[in-house]
Parts: sequence; structure tokens; C-alpha cells
Amino acid sequence: MSENQPEKALFQLIAEALTPEGTLPKDFSLPKEKAQNKLIFADGAMDGIKLYHTQPKEVDIEPVCQALLLISQGQEETGKTQLTAALAQHSVIEVIDALHKWIYEHHQELDPGKLSGFAIRCIMTSSDPELIKLGLAIMELLNTDKQEALKKVIRALALCNEFTLYCLFIMRSWTSGNDEIFDLMQKVHGWGRIHCVNQIDPANRLIKKWLLDHGCENNVAPAYSALTVAKKCDLADQIVREDLSQEDWAGITLIIDGLMAEGPVAGISEIEDREGLFAGYLKQAERFPMTLATVQNLIAIAQYIDGEQVKLPEIKNQCLELLKSSECYVTVSTAMEQGKGFEEALKLSIPYEEKAMAWLKQNPIEHCMAARLLMASEKDCDEILALYADCLPLDMMASGPADVLGLGKDYQDFHALAAVLQSLRLYPGKGEAFIRCALLCPVISCRTYALDTLESWVKLAQTPLKGIAPQLLVVLDQAEELEVKDELKTRIQALKHAA
Repeated sequence: MSENQPEKALFQLIAEALTPEGTLPKDFSLPKEKAQNKLIFADGAMDGIKLYHTQPKEVDIEPVCQALLLISQGQEETGKTQLTAALAQHSVIEVIDALHKWIYEHHQELDPGKLSGFAIRCIMTSSDPELIKLGLAIMELLNTDKQEALKKVIRALALCNEFTLYCLFIMRSWTSGNDEIFDLMQKVHGWGRIHCVNQIDPANRLIKKWLLDHGCENNVAPAYSALTVAKKCDLADQIVREDLSQEDWAGITLIIDGLMAEGPVAGISEIEDREGLFAGYLKQAERFPMTLATVQNLIAIAQYIDGEQVKLPEIKNQCLELLKSSECYVTVSTAMEQGKGFEEALKLSIPYEEKAMAWLKQNPIEHCMAARLLMASEKDCDEILALYADCLPLDMMASGPADVLGLGKDYQDFHALAAVLQSLRLYPGKGEAFIRCALLCPVISCRTYALDTLESWVKLAQTPLKGIAPQLLVVLDQAEELEVKDELKTRIQALKHAA
């Protein structure tokens, strides 16, 4: 795009991309700024991470408020410039609640016509996602139920995962708001679906049925919706039905998977009658053909009972019986032929090494979990490290520590790096290039795993780091200076002091 050619409004891009079915193509994405060493987030991911993974903090909204005052007084261009600068520091998701409170408290000082006009222009013409979100946040405070033209715009924007949440806040106030949300929920597949599931009222059997079958189907992670879906579709009642369809069973299996993950958000620990839920799932598992997803859930339930010291011996024994069955063996063996199921094979003592190495050589990034399993044995370690040294852009990945969680498919390189790092704990001095990259990369888990590995080296070798990998002490100096997480900085300092 030339300097003289204005950027196309995001609403226009979305409207032009709509399919005849009224959806966006599955590969649709808003334009992203491409800069060297800068990570690109999927639509809606940054807001999703802030909602689910960061503690709310008090933000100074004064610059945003002053900008809105200027706009309300007719100084739209000046206010817009100040607003853009303010939102570059703190996104709309961080200020929306405080901003709404401020608007309520200062409504007599504000011109609703000028503010709503500005909000609609932002929504319709802006190429800045945060300005569009702000426009939607303002419109949330106004009655839009009778504004059919505006409702069409909001419905279109809602199809984009970046804006779904803010459109939902408006839609839920419409006369048929829940029907609108149900329709939208079926058309979005990423963070937008997660937000829809959170906002929908399970007002009838049709909605509950859809939630059971599809509520956890999203391209982020089922765990984000599992507990919400379990409650809204009455999972405890559904799981004991004798007339479950194959589609119902697949949905239930995904819900259980999400509940057992309990990593990003609360899950199984929030279910009151866990024994009843497990018993219902195991009874149904005997009725339906076994899949790898079923095997994974059975293993997760058995491990949960052990790990949490939950006294459910009958449930655990049922899990183990199913896992020892010939059907389970065939299921896992078939999965390995397709490049899956290696971790399950290890846990069930099914031979996996030959098949895992073949798939790893074919695609080291996609099959990084196989690398982690294989590197438990030193005989393949050097060959696997050479594979990853060739395929990972380590220099580019070491773009500097940041507060990034690294979730989703956009971070596959970092997932592979994490698998290598965890495997290196057993081998003091091996894979220094991966440690160096990880200490200076933006993803928190990779930096954590790098420090775990260095601490493991020191413990295994019973010698300070300078006696194992003295070159890494220089990297630790740099990492300490740049580190943004206090707890990681403290660990770096401890390693250096011990050195």
C-alpha cells in the first residue's frame, strides 16, 4: 500500500470478505503489522489473554477521558489523536469498565450526539482496531435496538474474533439479543465463540443441545469454555442419558477434556459431584467406539484421582480396565500410524519409538511432543537437537523477554523450543544454543523451562554453572537486565551467584 493511499477501513474489509452464508472464511484475519522480531497475535488473542491470564490492574484512564471531552466539545481531530495515543498504551479491554463508570458519572458534561457520531465513524471507517472497540464500547451505553442499519454493521463486525466480545455487549441488550448471540455463536470459531458461550443464556433445549455438542469446539482450547458449557448444558444430567447420539458423545468427550485440562481456567475442581460425572462418563465409554480422545480422558481421570489423592478407587479401577483393553491398544496403535498418540503409548507401555522418530523427521515442529518423549533416551538426543537447530529460527525467536504466554498455533516454534528445553534437563551442557534463545525469548514458559534446565544441570552435575556452560553466564547477564518477570529475575540472580 502506497504512502498516499489510505488504509482500508476494517469494517469494509470484513464486509467484503463475507461469504454468501453470512460468515467469514475460516482463514480470515485482520491485517497485522509485520515487523522484524515482532510476534503476531491471532484475532482476539491479546484481549483473550488479558481477560483470562492477567490480573486486573488499575489503569490511568485520564488521557482517554480528556480525549472524549475534547470530542464532545467538537474538537474531534485533536481528541482522536490523543485517544489513539492513549489506547496505544492501554487497550480498550483494560479501560472499558472504568471508562463506562466515568461516562456515567460525567454524562452531563458530555454531548451524546457528538460522542455517538464519533463512535459510529470509528466503527465504520477506522483502520485501528482499538478505535473500533472504543466506538463499540460507547455504543454499548446507548439504545441501538431500533437502529437496523447499525445493527447490520455490528452483526458483521461480530463475525471477526477481534470484535466479537464488544459486539456481544451491545447485542445482549437487543429485544432478541439471545437469539442473535446463538446465531453468532454458530458462525465464529475462535475467541469469538468462547465469548459467545460465556454470554449465551441456555434458554431452551435447542441451545443446550448445541452447547453439549459444539460448545467446546473452538480453535483456541476447549478448556476456556468447558466449565461454562458443563453448567449451561446440564452435563451431569446429559451424561447419564441412554439415548446419547454419536454427536452428543463427541461433545461430552471434548467437555471432559477441557475440564481435566484445568490449566488456563478452572475446570474439574469446580464440579461438585466429580464421582457422578466420572461414573457417567465411564459407563458411556463402554457403549461407544473408543477414540484417542477417549483414551486421553481415561488417562487424565486416573491421573487426577492419583494426583489429587481423591478416594475414588472404583472409578480408577474402571479407567484402568478400559485402558488395558485390546480396543484401547488398537486405538493407540492406529493413532500412531497417523502421527498421534505417542504420549499415550508411553503411558500405556505400548512400543512407540520407531513410529515417533519417523514422524519427527517428517515434521519436527508439528511433532515436538514426540521429540520430548524420544529425548528421554540419550541415544537419539544429538540427532534430534540437530533437527531442531536446522528448523527453528533461534536468532529471530530471541527477540527479548516479554510478558507473553505463547498460546495457540501462532506459537508452534516456541512450543517446539519448550519441548526441547524440557528434554535437556537430563543432559548438562547439551543444547546451549536453545538455552541462549529461550533466556531471551518473549514467551514466559520458554524462559521458565530454560531456568529449570539450568538448575537441573547444576543439581545433576553438582557443580556451579561456570563449570558446565561458562558461555551462558554472559547470556544470563543480558537476561537479568532485560527480564520483565521478577520471579524469573530472582532465579537468574541465584544461578549467577551460585556460579
